[in-house]
Amino acid sequence: MLSGLSPGGAPGQVLAFALVLGAGGVVQFFRLQRRRRAMEDMPTARIRSASQGYAELIGQALPPDAPLFSPLSRTPCCWYRFKIEKRDRDSNRNWSVEQQGVSTTQFWLDDDTGRCIIDPEGAEVRALTRRTWTGSTAQVIPGTSEVMMTGDNDHRYTEHLILPGQTLYALGWFASLSPLQVSSHAEVRERIAAWKADPQQRRAFDSNGDGALDMAEFEQLRQQAAAAVEAERRERAVQPQTHVLRRPKDKRLFLLTTEPHDDLTRTLRWQAWAWLTVGVLGLAYGGAGLLMLG
Repeated sequence: MLSGLSPGGAPGQVLAFALVLGAGGVVQFFRLQRRRRAMEDMPTARIRSASQGYAELIGQALPPDAPLFSPLSRTPCCWYRFKIEKRDRDSNRNWSVEQQGVSTTQFWLDDDTGRCIIDPEGAEVRALTRRTWTGSTAQVIPGTSEVMMTGDNDHRYTEHLILPGQTLYALGWFASLSPLQVSSHAEVRERIAAWKADPQQRRAFDSNGDGALDMAEFEQLRQQAAAAVEAERRERAVQPQTHVLRRPKDKRLFLLTTEPHDDLTRTLRWQAWAWLTVGVLGLAYGGAGLLMLG
């Protein structure tokens, strides 16, 4: 675009565009380099022994406990992103978005040492499985979550999917949740409050039937609440920890991808250097033009 135009004779708008493009290219270079280095510098952790905090996991994607289906093709999946576009009347080449959405349902990652819940909300997701087709309009059947395909050839549909069994690379904030995270005292207080607010439970401890709990009746309620909580905590104590990978609270990269790790880092590398080339050329062209004008 700029190669056939001398910087000295370029309009001011062209020079301004070149400078903006150049600055954007340099910013994009550093952004992609940070992403690549975050992936290359982070060692792969194993779920069973992973440290708490920022971590990289690689394993097999497994579906949520409740079956999840993509909204357009009704494909069983772990995660989806979809888009419905309509052909513009004025141009057969242009499409406008009518509807789009992304799954936030939690699913599982298994690396043979354990399972981890993946909370995809806020993640950058790069899914290799991509489907695009035209021909019908997706219509949700009223009163259900079922989708009926009807209509014309002026609609285009796109789905990105993470399918069960695919290898998943995940980079995010890893946390292990103990089944006994809440203290026993807090659980007893919550149980007492719940029982006192339940008319049926109150009647069960109101031995004299006066509609109020006296000191002795309240003490009996408290003791039974403590015993119930202690029994439940003993059962939970033998359960394994729940591991979760979610978006970091800071601005660090939260990435989920089914692309092979090495392929993705190579792609990020050449994209970064391509943007740097664009940036340097844009800044050089715009800067030379400004100097000539001065």
